[in-house]
Amino acid sequence: MKTHIEINADHLKHNLSLFHGISGKHIMFVVKANAYGHGLGEIVRLSKDLPFIGYYAVDSLPEALEVRKEAGTKRILVIGWADDEELSELIEQKFEIVVPSLDYMKRVRQFSHKVRQTALVHLKMDTGTSRLGMELQEIKGLLNQSNETSIEIKGLYSHFANIEDTTDHSCAEHQLELFNELLAQVRTRKILRHFSCSASALLFPQTYFDMVRVGISAYGYWPSKQTYISYIEKNKEKIDLKPVLSWVSKVAQVRSIEKGRYIGYGLTYQTFSRSRMIVIPVGYYDGYDRRLSNISNILIRDSRAPVRGRICMNMMMAEVTHIKNVKEGDRVLLIGIEKGEKLDAEYLANLSGSIHYEILSRINPCIPRKVVSQ
Repeated sequence: MKTHIEINADHLKHNLSLFHGISGKHIMFVVKANAYGHGLGEIVRLSKDLPFIGYYAVDSLPEALEVRKEAGTKRILVIGWADDEELSELIEQKFEIVVPSLDYMKRVRQFSHKVRQTALVHLKMDTGTSRLGMELQEIKGLLNQSNETSIEIKGLYSHFANIEDTTDHSCAEHQLELFNELLAQVRTRKILRHFSCSASALLFPQTYFDMVRVGISAYGYWPSKQTYISYIEKNKEKIDLKPVLSWVSKVAQVRSIEKGRYIGYGLTYQTFSRSRMIVIPVGYYDGYDRRLSNISNILIRDSRAPVRGRICMNMMMAEVTHIKNVKEGDRVLLIGIEKGEKLDAEYLANLSGSIHYEILSRINPCIPRKVVSQ
């Protein structure tokens, strides 16, 4: 394989077990967006037998179908919006779905009657994100319609708007107050209550409720530097999150380039002296961001090599003048940790002005995923 993704099974199980241990709760494992770029099928197969995985959370019908194929009877919550065609099949297939508005609930009722299948729903409260979600009074009204046979309310939840990007958690605390206000006004017996994400699972035990949702940190990353700082201030000790994904490629060609030659499209890099360059068969189509042109590094033979020139659609170049004995076919690490050198998704995100969520989730799903152990 000219490029592939390595998924560390031991690291994944370590991270998930850590959150189960911290919270004492079952985990709703968020595997949307191709399991944050890690490979949906591979991640579900590796985690499905963990007894504390209570749910998988996905975005869409295709993701839900793939999880069911891999995980069998595990419960699946589809947290994304669905059009009429997809919504009808989600209900018919008995997936649990999110209801974010009264109009959406009308559609759910219609399709529930049409396919003659009770819809299994989680009501989403908007406590401050101003994205999908309902107000408190709207949810109260729906919960009071308890004689409805076409709808079974399985869960009640919300989502934090500003818990990762700050060490001031007053907004998150206010959101939690609103959610608790709803819970105090309605009967929630037999209804799953969930409001936790990776950051709140690390920082606020009062958000655990009945189940803890975990996304980015299951894959081995702190949600943000601010979350890490807040955790250390509260706990005075570090927990060990282990990145699950490494991105590997190979050297396609080694070139000797004369002084003064330009490298790549747009002539954005010129050699200062005679140089040795390698070509790597990975580009922005594969998910290696074009914004990393001329500023990032790759790892080869345990050393960093700077990217030179623009990232192409399917190729990129790096300088190895300072590294001995580089040859065609040598292993190249684009994301990962090797012998003390660390080029993780957070490193690339900082360089490109993005976040590690995006770096990981945009890795092309066509790239083969390979499961490895420590």
